[in-house]
Amino acid sequence: MASHALIYLCAFALPGFIGFFSFSIYTRILPPSEYAVYTVGASLSFFIGSVAYGWIRFALGRYQAEAPELNFLPFVLSCFAIVTIALTPLAIGISFALPNVPLFAMAAILSLTVAQALFDITQEIRRARHQSVSFARASVVRSMLSFSCAVGGAFYFDSGAGLVLGISVGFFMLSLRFLVTNWVAIGEGGVSLAVADRFVHYGMPLALSGLVISGNSTIARLLVGAMLGADDAGRFGAALDVTSQIAGILAASISSILGPTAIRANKQDGTMAAHAKLKDGAELFLATMIPATVGLILIAHPFGAVVAGPSFEAAVQSMLPLLAVSRGLNAFAQFYLHLGFQIVERPLRQVACGATTLSVNVVASTVLLWTYGIEGAVWGLLLGDVVGVAVSFLLLRPIFTMPLPMAGLVKVAIATAAMVAVCAPIASMLVDRPIASLLVTPVTGAAVYAIAAYGLDIARLRSELADAGVRRLKRWLKK
Repeated sequence: MASHALIYLCAFALPGFIGFFSFSIYTRILPPSEYAVYTVGASLSFFIGSVAYGWIRFALGRYQAEAPELNFLPFVLSCFAIVTIALTPLAIGISFALPNVPLFAMAAILSLTVAQALFDITQEIRRARHQSVSFARASVVRSMLSFSCAVGGAFYFDSGAGLVLGISVGFFMLSLRFLVTNWVAIGEGGVSLAVADRFVHYGMPLALSGLVISGNSTIARLLVGAMLGADDAGRFGAALDVTSQIAGILAASISSILGPTAIRANKQDGTMAAHAKLKDGAELFLATMIPATVGLILIAHPFGAVVAGPSFEAAVQSMLPLLAVSRGLNAFAQFYLHLGFQIVERPLRQVACGATTLSVNVVASTVLLWTYGIEGAVWGLLLGDVVGVAVSFLLLRPIFTMPLPMAGLVKVAIATAAMVAVCAPIASMLVDRPIASLLVTPVTGAAVYAIAAYGLDIARLRSELADAGVRRLKRWLKK
């Protein structure tokens, strides 16, 4: 599991590195008001895509992982085409009903929605079939293309909408490449009516899940924009973008292998086998997310000073610590706890968790924004995520208890504490030298944590390395 997770980490981390670079560029070439157009537009695109197409991706990941020998491609492309045909005139009608929203901005949002949905479907097929190298290659190339086209679009159109349109080009190009490469599979095979019926009945409730889960950050951005204005919406969106990206990269790299593995184990060998896989995966998940979240808190000040543009620096520095915790909790719920609902095919409980998180976020943010300004939106997200994690545990308890390895959690806490003990004084000493701090603190922290993780055998790191060494030695001796 760890080796596949490492490949997926590279698949997400390399685009993430490009994302950090692009974040720095975007916050310098766009003023806060135009960055608000970009971040709200991209968030709306993800929101619409999650509602309209998310059910296809979730169901595909569930059933392709369960039966990797089946060819779901013709069926899912038919579902994609039907949704797209229905969505296009609806988007056009909305653009005419909202004269204050530029037609170009709406076209850019629709383009990104469709392109990202198609790319996600192709990636879900690779992920469910454990084609991790192909998955990684497509992620990296897509990120490079999207970044190049986005910067070109932002300069050419001089707007955040141009940036959104440019990003969609990268998704379209890689999706078309997949379709051309798999052209023969599109016209062959397929699934039975019984499988298709099961696919739709499982997937459709997840459209509601997409509505409530993706709506969380989208509504937070819209609330800030409506109550505080476009400039604050841009600054809030910038801090939320970078923390969501970091948490998403790390969580998805583990979940991309853990999800299909646990689903297949449950199908073939039963609940006990699935629990064994999940227990190992949970320790790896916590061992990745906890130090990353704490590390982001430690480097919030130099990160804002060096990476964010001048107009965004202070806001990113102040909001990054709480948003890091918020996005970490959100990722833990979505990418780990909610796997339990998918394994036992109980999507409505997943919807209930998302709806609770969204409701708490909306109410808390609306109240707190009046009193605390932009910080109120951060606290609203955090409160929603805390409640969402608690409700997830409660709703999972009677149907499928997700393992939480306490011994592993203690080891992760010890290693993280060692990292903080070394890095906090370094960050304090270099507070007036942000570039040096941003270079030295993360490298030192990663080294200290890695040594502690190896010593404590977190996620069986030392054991797996030893086993791999023994296998290589045996192969060498046989030669």
